[in-house]
Amino acid sequence: MLRRGTKVTSMGFDKRGLPVLVALVAIASGMASGPLSAACEVPPELTAVRPDPDGTPTEVTIGGYLIDLQAINDSEQSFEADLFLSVTWKDPRLVSDAMPSSVVGCRLPLETVWNPRVIFVNERSVARLFDEKVTVSADGTVEYLQRLQGEFTTPLRLRDFPFDSHELKFEIVSRGYQPEEVTFVPEGGGGNLAELTISDWEVGAAYPEVKPRYIEPRDWYLASVTFHLPVKRRLGFYLMKTFLPLTLIVCMSWAVFWIKPGLLPPQIGVATSAILTLIAFQFSLGYMLPRLSYLTRADRFLIGSTLLVFLAFGEALWTSFLATYDQEEKALAIDRRSRILFPLVFAAVLLISFVV
Repeated sequence: MLRRGTKVTSMGFDKRGLPVLVALVAIASGMASGPLSAACEVPPELTAVRPDPDGTPTEVTIGGYLIDLQAINDSEQSFEADLFLSVTWKDPRLVSDAMPSSVVGCRLPLETVWNPRVIFVNERSVARLFDEKVTVSADGTVEYLQRLQGEFTTPLRLRDFPFDSHELKFEIVSRGYQPEEVTFVPEGGGGNLAELTISDWEVGAAYPEVKPRYIEPRDWYLASVTFHLPVKRRLGFYLMKTFLPLTLIVCMSWAVFWIKPGLLPPQIGVATSAILTLIAFQFSLGYMLPRLSYLTRADRFLIGSTLLVFLAFGEALWTSFLATYDQEEKALAIDRRSRILFPLVFAAVLLISFVV
């Protein structure tokens, strides 16, 4: 059952609200309990053959609710979600006169009737909370309800990190059936997303896409539908906990331009402290991201900041050397120019990192 206060997001259904979802969950929970009647039997020959093997593709209506989105793991290229899935199709054979007994209202094991054998292509470790059973209506509509909780994989393009946005995907295929045999019909239009548990991402409105999935080794296509969930990273944490401190560290390194040339110990102390702090930030950022073969926006900022701090360190050494050899006026002139040049270069680093 749902926890009190659970927020529900329509992924593929019409936006019917929480009461409808609670009813669906209650039905599915009922399906998972109690004995199966002996009268509810389906002839084995109906299990392996589609309801209309020689006709049009079997239409499978599919939809679901995103109950919650718990986390998006950059380093693992995955996300954790809680879904409610509904799959329905018509099988008139189950209510025909040829049936030995009525199965209307029965809770049938999924494998005892023909079904589109839907699976999530990108699931990694997902638990199914309800038994794998279906119900049959008087008009021959077969309904399969399931709640899934767990981890799904998704490719994340992180070049714009932490200003990045992505589309999380729930890709569902009909195992063993081509588009000519099974046609997916997403139910509803998506709707707006409600507030979810996840706090560091903005979540948009999900939308479905029906597109066959190509299986290269066998050179054929599987019937497939993909639900796309747009997400955008919130910047507050990174601005306040990463980029603001880094900016202050870079500005701190410029203190060497105001220290009298020749006073090498305080100049070296300020510069080395800034360098070591920047290196520590780089290590912490490395734990947040996978091992990428390209630079993110955050990487550009870190590299540019580190180079500026090293240049400030080198400038301090050079002016101290000049002052030692009685060229203090020249050293002071270099310091005065550096007070203007370094902030301008840092502004260029910010521009290249976060705008261009």
